[in-house]
Amino acid sequence: MTGRNPGAPRRWRSMTLAHNTDRIESERLIFRRIEEADFEFFARIHADPIVARYLGDGRARSIQETRALLETFCQTYKSLELGPLAVVRKSDGVLIGRCGLSDMALEVNTASGKLPRVWYQRSKIPLDTNVIFEQELGYTFDRNYWGQGYASEAAARVFEYASSTIPFRRIVSVIHPDNIPSIKIAMRCGARQESNVMLTGQEFFRFKWPGGFVSP
Repeated sequence: MTGRNPGAPRRWRSMTLAHNTDRIESERLIFRRIEEADFEFFARIHADPIVARYLGDGRARSIQETRALLETFCQTYKSLELGPLAVVRKSDGVLIGRCGLSDMALEVNTASGKLPRVWYQRSKIPLDTNVIFEQELGYTFDRNYWGQGYASEAAARVFEYASSTIPFRRIVSVIHPDNIPSIKIAMRCGARQESNVMLTGQEFFRFKWPGGFVSP
């Protein structure tokens, strides 16, 4: 794998949802792009400390932070064809979470004894840092719907769609070591821990999903 400048063009493409596709489905779920009308739902779950404890730095998010995050999702839909999708339950049309691929930079050629860092926003990458870009498959659900298999079903469907629609370089998941349910979901779907990385100053496990290719 070789390092890349954050602004360098990609020779490969991957996506969460193709531009000409409005939605995909699984047995119990519908996946679509996040919309303005979804804001109150995400503001609520991002403010829930139990949901937020394993996301990034573990802080519950303010309304302003959630607003900025959703705006970033909309931008990456257009610029990178990436971003989390709203997950809606088929049986009653209720929004229960989000799942999808996000753009993630991984530091390469780190100093001996140091873990590589990762960033979700390209603007946060320090100058002169050698990175490669990966797609990170993440899933966050309202805790009222935990324990019902929705996250496993969502992760498996998003991965299946991404890997069957367009060849991808590699898909990974970055998971907090204490987040045992998310680790089990990734492993159940065939992902295996490949390394540890630093995200927002904390150590996380980095799981690699099956398949993909590595550029020379």
